[in-house]
Formats: sequence, structure tokens, C-alpha cells
Amino acid sequence: MRIHTYTRFLVIFTFLFVPISINAQVAWDLKKDKDDIKVYTGTTPNSAFKSVKVTCVLQGTLSRLTALLLDVDAHKDWVYSTKYSYLVKQLSPREQIYYSEIDLPWPLSNREIVVRMNILQDPVSKILVVKIENADNSIVVKSGTVRVPASTVIWKVTPLDNDSLSIEYYGQADPGGSVPAWAANSFCTKGPFETFRNLRKLISSPAYAKASFDFIRE
Repeated sequence: MRIHTYTRFLVIFTFLFVPISINAQVAWDLKKDKDDIKVYTGTTPNSAFKSVKVTCVLQGTLSRLTALLLDVDAHKDWVYSTKYSYLVKQLSPREQIYYSEIDLPWPLSNREIVVRMNILQDPVSKILVVKIENADNSIVVKSGTVRVPASTVIWKVTPLDNDSLSIEYYGQADPGGSVPAWAANSFCTKGPFETFRNLRKLISSPAYAKASFDFIRE
């Protein structure tokens, strides 16, 4: 029992300090500041593709946000340019593998990605950390699309007073295929901004009003 508790603490500790590690490695450049949503881009060591950071404050609870994140079928309603998503495997109440297809303008081929999402919370600070990264899978690549070979997303969500959330979001990906880095980097600002603007609206949906999870403390 003591070993299990220590292991869980170590995992949470590691997750909480991932954003700090990212910030230390990247020099962020503010690209968009509108509607209280700030979007930054930065150069990541050993990658031609820009990293993205988003900061904002949203009205909502940790449970509402968790329900929204776990509702994979609804990602198309708020994650920018998502054509559709579906659940591949539910690993635990807080961990799942899912598939998404991203709609890109002609002449680019749509991208598809299979990722593993894990949601952890520090029981003391109540800070929520969500890690989303590529998952090993046996899903065959859909004809006409390109599989994203590498992607990592980190959310750090801090609960504030009056049912509001302070969000720090970090993302970095290699889109795969023949997309030049300059073309991929041109989407770095619009996509994250539209995603969080959509999220701000959807988190208040009645569908998530009664969301509750055993692994989330409000």
C-alpha cells in the first residue's frame, strides 16, 4: 500500500512539473491576445516545428472540463478543424485512447492521430494535469490521410474562486507527410485560439452541468 501511494505521488509530481520543464526550454513569443486568450509560439530544440502555448481563464469547474475532454465524440464541436473523433479504448475512468481526423485545406491531405490521454490531479493543490501523446496502436491508416508521427499536449488547470479555471496549454507536433515547417507553423495561432474560444462556450453546456468524477476534487 505504501509503495502504491509513493508511486502515485511520483507520477503526479512528474506531471505537475512538465509545464515548468517546457517553459524552461522554450522562448515564447506572444502572437495573439484577444478575448482574454493569449497564444504564444516558440522554437523547440531539435524540431523545425513551432511549439504552442495558450493561457486563459474560463468559467467552469474541473469536473465540467474533465467531462468535456473525455467526451471524445464532441471534440469536433470545439477542437479546431477536427472532422471527427472516436474512442478506441477506455483504459480507466481517467485514461483513454482515441482517434481524431483533422481536416486540412486542399491541396494538403487530412491528418489523423491516435493518442493516449491521461488526467491526474494533485489532491492538495487540486491542480489538474492532462497529458496527451501518441499511442502505439494497430489501427490502419485511413486511405487519403497522413498519420501524425509525433504529438504531445500538456494541460495544467488551476481552479480559482467563483468556479473559474486558469489554463496553461502546451502543444508540439510533427504533422508528418510533406507539409513544410513554414506552412504548419502558419496554423499555430489560429487553431489554438479558435479551440479555446469554442471551449469557453461549450464548457457551460447543460450536457456537462452534472459532471462528477471520483478522481476529481473540486
